[in-house]
Amino acid sequence: MVIFKWSYKTLLRLFGLAWGFGGGRREVNNLSVEDLSTAVSSVVLGALSTFVNFIPSLVGGLIILTIGLVVAAIVYRLVVGLLKAIQLEKLLTKYGIVKLEGKEIEWVDILAELARWSIIIVFLIPSLSAWRLGAVNAVISRVLLYIPNVIVAVVLAIVGIVFAKLAYRISYSASRSLGRDTAHTVALVAQWSLIVFVGFLVLHQLGVAQELLRILFAGIVAMLALAGGLAFGLGGQGTARSLLESVLDRFKK
Repeated sequence: MVIFKWSYKTLLRLFGLAWGFGGGRREVNNLSVEDLSTAVSSVVLGALSTFVNFIPSLVGGLIILTIGLVVAAIVYRLVVGLLKAIQLEKLLTKYGIVKLEGKEIEWVDILAELARWSIIIVFLIPSLSAWRLGAVNAVISRVLLYIPNVIVAVVLAIVGIVFAKLAYRISYSASRSLGRDTAHTVALVAQWSLIVFVGFLVLHQLGVAQELLRILFAGIVAMLALAGGLAFGLGGQGTARSLLESVLDRFKK
């Protein structure tokens, strides 16, 4: 015990010398083992009290999150059942939207997962509030507000691909008299023009570089208008000349 007291006093003196101030040395030398034990015990008791007070919030948050997981699982099954009841996959297969670059896309699972995670995030926000995680709660709230944009973008993409397929078929049927290769080219131009337009809409809905997308879209429209005007203008010079000459002849008569 004597050795412990001597070692403790020696450490306190060394600490006081390292401090470098006379007042600081006097305060450290005046400390006792009882003061140090009191300080440590108060810190430990404060930490235990904080943890005990946090237990109800922890349990409440876990209960809310568990309920959310159960509800999300039920919503997932309901969405899958609803989409299969309306035969969404068969409808999309009809328009060739079930494959992308040779890989099959499970649209039913994608939409059901979006619905499931939306429910989970809705219940996760009050759980994080109960756990007093304000910063994480703010991030999750932003994600929750962004999910409707993702759902609308997915719906726009599906509808856009359907209309692009229809545009290809209509354009091909209308221009078949021009030849098979020409009709295929015209149909591809119509299809990809609509796909690019829908792509701009999807990116705009997702909020990806909206100002840049506006400028790029305006530039593409201006380029197509200029190219179309030049093509029809140069290609229809003879027709325009004959029409003007016929009009002038009528006025002369």
